[in-house]
Amino acid sequence: MKKIILILLLLCTTGCWNYTELNNLAITTGIAIDMHDDLFEVTILISNSQKQTKDSQIAASSAVYSGEGRTIFEAIKDTSMSISKQIYLSHIEVLVLSQDIVKSKTQDVIDFFFRYPQTRNEFYVVIAENCKAKDTFEVTTPLETFPSQNISKNLEITNKLQGYTYTVTLNDFVKDIIDEGKNPILPTISVIGNTEIGNQDKNIERNKPNTYLKLGMLGVFNGFDLVAIATKDQSAGINILKNKVSTSLLKIPYKDGYVVIELSDCKTNIAFHDKFEINIKANGSIEEIIGNIDVDNEKEIEVIKNLGQDELKRLVNEAISLAKETKTDIIGLGSIIYKENPKYWYKIKDNYEFIDTDIKANLKLKTKGKI
Repeated sequence: MKKIILILLLLCTTGCWNYTELNNLAITTGIAIDMHDDLFEVTILISNSQKQTKDSQIAASSAVYSGEGRTIFEAIKDTSMSISKQIYLSHIEVLVLSQDIVKSKTQDVIDFFFRYPQTRNEFYVVIAENCKAKDTFEVTTPLETFPSQNISKNLEITNKLQGYTYTVTLNDFVKDIIDEGKNPILPTISVIGNTEIGNQDKNIERNKPNTYLKLGMLGVFNGFDLVAIATKDQSAGINILKNKVSTSLLKIPYKDGYVVIELSDCKTNIAFHDKFEINIKANGSIEEIIGNIDVDNEKEIEVIKNLGQDELKRLVNEAISLAKETKTDIIGLGSIIYKENPKYWYKIKDNYEFIDTDIKANLKLKTKGKI
């Protein structure tokens, strides 16, 4: 009899004490953080809101809510006062930070997300350039259901196909702050067009949207603070040095026109022996020719190949010059010294940008196009 009572008591005590019905959760797929009158303005993108369509059917949509506070948590709590569901942060895809935030408040943002137990810090982080962070959530697109998906998918595809920017998660960002001899980088994004028009259904229905989001170049940090935004050439050089190039283009002026080479299998090896020895190896194919250029002439091909190698070295030098100007190690050269010779690193860590670099590039032209 005692055993039966004990079993019944155990059955009564099982279950999740903090269980919440899925219907009661406001699943957040994106967070944008701005500064407004010395307050944090937090905007959350909810993916599971519902609206009535013209056909009287329920369709999934997104909704945007904002709140303010002296702290990020207070701003989120302020936001929750406008929502009839519990805010759920475990499915964040992207965190968008305004330039005001990344210039002085980045450490506060990181502190919140690493302390808050609900978040998984594998979401992408991006800087809103020349616009408010919340504006990026107010642009609808015909290609993706939610603005957060639009940003994350754009980052992923550009990371693979362009060679000017790459994806950075919050964990990646913090790791580059912690590691010796490194400084972090974040991609940028901007709103092209009018935000108010971009938030209307007509923006989705048009063949050519009036408003859209466009990824920019890389933001450079010194510790927690943004100090510069790289140019296109500097961003390309950074990606080459950090082995982030899956494929990219080299546009080479030649004679009275241009030769466009598509890079593939671009690999960079950096070693340190009294100076930095940078070796770049890449395959390429000629994808476009503008002008009167005879690519059946082997001497012409050799000249084009050499010009391509010079262009690779120029892009790398652009990135190194940026690192020296901003006194940041966005490439991780200091980390290489630290790994090879820790004692020497601690002697020169505050002034190692004077070290010479020897750059070599080896470009193999595989094809001249299908013609």
